Amino acid sequence: FAFPVQWVEKFSASADTSRGRRVFWGRVASGHVEPGQRITVLPSNQHATVAQVLSHTREPKAVHAGHSAGIVLDRELDVSRGDWLLAPDAFEPVREITATVAWLDDEPLVAGRVYWALQGHRWVKAKVARIAHRLNVNTLEAEDATQLEPNAIGEVVLALQQPLAVLPFTQSRALGSMVLVDTASHRTSAAVLVRAPAQPAASL
Repeated sequence: FAFPVQWVEKFSASADTSRGRRVFWGRVASGHVEPGQRITVLPSNQHATVAQVLSHTREPKAVHAGHSAGIVLDRELDVSRGDWLLAPDAFEPVREITATVAWLDDEPLVAGRVYWALQGHRWVKAKVARIAHRLNVNTLEAEDATQLEPNAIGEVVLALQQPLAVLPFTQSRALGSMVLVDTASHRTSAAVLVRAPAQPAASL
């Protein structure tokens, strides 16, 4: 189970302290969610139990991957937009990933540059630790490269400022994709497909 929190709704009857007083809304990225399920919050690593699950029409019911849900926890936790609710011990958050990137910016991609990475609704800083290779789109062969020009496709290693729960894109579209955004111009610089997590992380 993996669930990116998109927005937080506070109960009108907020004096009830028998359980959490907020509904966390989003789309289930993988697995399913139902009452009684244990979850871990990323990045805070807090733990709780699901007290109630609402469908997009606010009906109490279990919700599966690809569908919107509202989740109420059994206790009040500090959870915000961009956090992830995850099955405990199902993911090992990592700070370095190997990924295929489609470079969209006018400025070439070079190792050492830092960008904003957006996964789900969470923003983290990401440094291009190294460029592994560029893909020759005519022969589909990997070529040595020190930079990626506009519209080029290549494999890079990204070092993340904070840990993320990821899966290869071939296993999960939601957990295996992100975009890179230029920190100065705020332009979308690259589409990113996660190939595999990597350890250890390079520091920013």
